[in-house]
Amino acid sequence: MKNLGYLVIDEVTSQEEVAEIRKVLESLFDSKAGYKEGALFNFAGAEDDPNAPNIPQIVGVHNFAGNLRKTEFYKMASAMARQILGPEARFHIDHTLCKPPVDGPATPWHQDEAFKDPKFDYSEISFWMPLQPVNEVNGCMQFVPGSHQKGILKHRTPNDDPRIHALECSEFKQDEVVPCPLPAGGCTLHYERTLHGAGPNRSQAPRYAYVLIFQIPPEPAKAGRSFPWREGKHTARMERANRWMESGGTYVKLWRALKNKELRDYKRTFGKVKKKLLGLFGR
Repeated sequence: MKNLGYLVIDEVTSQEEVAEIRKVLESLFDSKAGYKEGALFNFAGAEDDPNAPNIPQIVGVHNFAGNLRKTEFYKMASAMARQILGPEARFHIDHTLCKPPVDGPATPWHQDEAFKDPKFDYSEISFWMPLQPVNEVNGCMQFVPGSHQKGILKHRTPNDDPRIHALECSEFKQDEVVPCPLPAGGCTLHYERTLHGAGPNRSQAPRYAYVLIFQIPPEPAKAGRSFPWREGKHTARMERANRWMESGGTYVKLWRALKNKELRDYKRTFGKVKKKLLGLFGR
């Protein structure tokens, strides 16, 4: 994985668990879970344009279905993240996408870090699991090998439309692309700088994917940099999220952060406080 920037695993959990996860996610999409707070949004197009490409996405899925963090998939991903990134690796976020049937649009080529704050350096790994078999017909993941070693490439908003959440990068050659078909319950892993995308869904059924992301806590960037493609973004999702935060969402977000914190982090925090108090007042 270090050389390629990605890894393919044919099986990470049982078909029974895949079916259970899919049932949960279908229910969340049907109920529009997280819409008011901006967690549910159109990844691919402007939400106020009925003709825009549409890929519904929910970010922070565990906030609406806590049992997802008790799955075998989560346990496996957590263990592998610590093996690859080191013992400091922590669960960061999860999300799910539903690519509609027949004309579900392609996921633009991008690096995940291009969405993030350039003031920080990141070390991150994503686990992308399809909930049905995937290939080039319904939009399997595709990667450019070694692209994670080239730094952050130039991105842009599709059509230069600030209403669109997605970013796209074209700094690669098509013959470098490697498609990664998988059975349901297989998995791809990739780093935050690995260039990746997914083709359109031309099948007769929706294509679901569930993604877990683990990272080392970000640190201040060692060198100054800017991501001009992030400037000027003004999406409907951002507007909903701001309204939600102003109407009490800040407290909900704080509660979720405390509730989802790992036990080892509470112990570490307590240890630091205890050490500081001993330093101040003696034993």
